[in-house]
Amino acid sequence: MVHWKTFALGLLSLASSTLKAAPVARASERSGASCLVIVEGPPTTAITPGTAVTGLQLARSSTGAVTLAASGFATMINGNNGGFGEFYFCNYYWLNIGTSAHSYKPLSWGYDDEETFNWSFGYNQIVTALATSTYSATSTFVACNESGEWVLYLQTGTDAPPSTCVETQLEVGPNPVG
Repeated sequence: MVHWKTFALGLLSLASSTLKAAPVARASERSGASCLVIVEGPPTTAITPGTAVTGLQLARSSTGAVTLAASGFATMINGNNGGFGEFYFCNYYWLNIGTSAHSYKPLSWGYDDEETFNWSFGYNQIVTALATSTYSATSTFVACNESGEWVLYLQTGTDAPPSTCVETQLEVGPNPVG
């Protein structure tokens, strides 16, 4: 007769003896196979009342665009050196501001590539792009419906892309630790 509790404990013991903790290293130094850490964090949400994007979360579309979606990043946020990084599947996606002759600046996710260092934010705070030599500090974003997705731009003036767009602000949620 098999003693299931003894058998199960034996398997558990065998499994735990063969597992090793992932080494602590920078996310960019880890390979996808060795990273098993998932750190939950608050979503960053569009908060402007009465708009089509209210309550949508900062996300990365299947094409890699910066978007607002019903379910976005809910992982650890990193403000390293003024950057805005979302830790996702063992890598950081850094929110970068592109250049444009228009007042709306394209945003992109840099896969372990931090190029923008002028973000200001914190838990329960509005995300702000601090002033640069080409624009003043702003916490205004423009979300534009492009092919069914709400693509996000940083607004530094008054013009907008030629599509259905709404202005909004983004807020990082509360600290998950308390």
